[in-house]
Amino acid sequence: MSIYFKLVKALIASVEPTVQEKDRKKVFTRVMTFIAVFGIMLPMAFFVGIIIYWLTVQLMPSGAGQNAAELFLQLLSVFSFIFGLNVIFSVFYFSGDIENLLPLPLRPFQIIASKFTAALISESVMEFILIIAVFAGYIIASGVPFYAWLIAVFATLTLPIVPLAYCAVICMLVMLLTGFIKNKDTVNKLTGFLTFAVVIGLVAAVSTSGGLDAEHLVTALSDPHNALLGFLNAIFPHVHLVTSAMVNNTAVNLLFYLGINVLAVALFLLIAEAIYLPTAADVSRSASGRKTDLKKSMSVLRQHRPCVTYLKKEFRLLFRTPAYFMNCVLINLIWPLFLYLVYVLQGKTNFLESFIDNIHHGREETVLLFVLGVSAVSVLVTAANCIASSAITREGKHFAFMKYIPLSYMAQLNVKALVSILISGVGMIVYVIAAALYLGLGIKLTLLCVVISLLSVVFTTYFGIFMDSVNPKLVWDSELNALRGNYNIFFNMAIIMLLEALTCAGAYLAFCFTSIGALLLIVLLVIFLMVLVAVSYLLCTTKAVQNLDKLTG
Repeated sequence: MSIYFKLVKALIASVEPTVQEKDRKKVFTRVMTFIAVFGIMLPMAFFVGIIIYWLTVQLMPSGAGQNAAELFLQLLSVFSFIFGLNVIFSVFYFSGDIENLLPLPLRPFQIIASKFTAALISESVMEFILIIAVFAGYIIASGVPFYAWLIAVFATLTLPIVPLAYCAVICMLVMLLTGFIKNKDTVNKLTGFLTFAVVIGLVAAVSTSGGLDAEHLVTALSDPHNALLGFLNAIFPHVHLVTSAMVNNTAVNLLFYLGINVLAVALFLLIAEAIYLPTAADVSRSASGRKTDLKKSMSVLRQHRPCVTYLKKEFRLLFRTPAYFMNCVLINLIWPLFLYLVYVLQGKTNFLESFIDNIHHGREETVLLFVLGVSAVSVLVTAANCIASSAITREGKHFAFMKYIPLSYMAQLNVKALVSILISGVGMIVYVIAAALYLGLGIKLTLLCVVISLLSVVFTTYFGIFMDSVNPKLVWDSELNALRGNYNIFFNMAIIMLLEALTCAGAYLAFCFTSIGALLLIVLLVIFLMVLVAVSYLLCTTKAVQNLDKLTG
């Protein structure tokens, strides 16, 4: 057991910031963590808790009070399974510690158990917060006894075990039965395709069901024979058991819940003991057996201007590395699907219909809200794709390369910024122009929306690069871990979202409580964004360059 705990500690440390990274900016990390917790985590948890509370109150008269919490927990389990596949594949087979662990006198189940636990802890922090928010909303609304809180705490820590255990079993069986998955790029492509397919399927299913407005959702959850819940309960039966344990048959349901978790873990550990070593050793050999034809590589070299060469290098890195392409580039293409999903989820009470109608009629308030929405979406998408906020982290062990090439640090940072602006900005501008033409905003407002979108992207880009320069994560063993272990991405999103929320709220309140017109506020927004662009650019030219000097000094 001591070996297990030591392995878990070592594996968690491998994806956490190193001691040097922690010591480098202690105050910065603490401040950013505070902002992230109170700017993103707690507001999101509060919002989820309120939704569950309201739905539970509506469902109580029909005797289906637990169905809302059950549905949300089931959906969390589904997404935990989808995103867990990539993580489990990476942790089990494509992490840099494989070649060091396999020769050690360790049983396969010891290696797998420690890797599974480390993945569970590292990947489920945000999920833990959402799970406890769901339980809190349900418990407060239903008025169940005090012991329900104890069950909720226990379930919060254990609920993600079954979905990840499914991932573990599937990963090992796939590696045993297929011969084409011998590298992490193939895995990233497959899991990315699966995620994209699930999103498309979800959008199609909701579109054909007539939407999920509040009235429709309450009616559907009140049905004791709800097909969706029945299907999900068959896949993840532990969710129904733990929510039922809070209402009745506490001991029996809780024992069955515990039994399912133990059975799931025991099953994948037995499979690991039988097949993990040969599958992991095969992957290790195939990875180490690849050779580079140096003569062939040298033959295609051409001389170009340094900036052009560096730009090509950045684009190739993002588009040819599946982990970066899936997490950094693809979101710029598929985010309209999520917007469309929000649209169809409204069902019969679709507020967006009236919103669009008001824009067609030229209502100042609605036009202002649309422009503020353009800025918010531009900022959110640019921050979420993390092209800028992982720009330096992606260098990894090749970070010293930045010091010796014939380009100044600022020139390199500008090229990295240009890549983010092109990928994020071009897509945003196309979507903004299409939306403005559809809504009939006119040339003047359309141009203002394009300028606002572009300024928002540029500001977010340079600020993200600055954030990554403060304390980049340069020690990682896979591209996925470069993104997973880089807290600067999360910190950057927290600050950007908080600042954008204050900006939009300030502009809207100024419209409501002063005599300032919408057009003047839009012009003032452009000026404010220009100031933010100048400030973020100045941070890169001074502080970011200084930070790089210290890192390479």
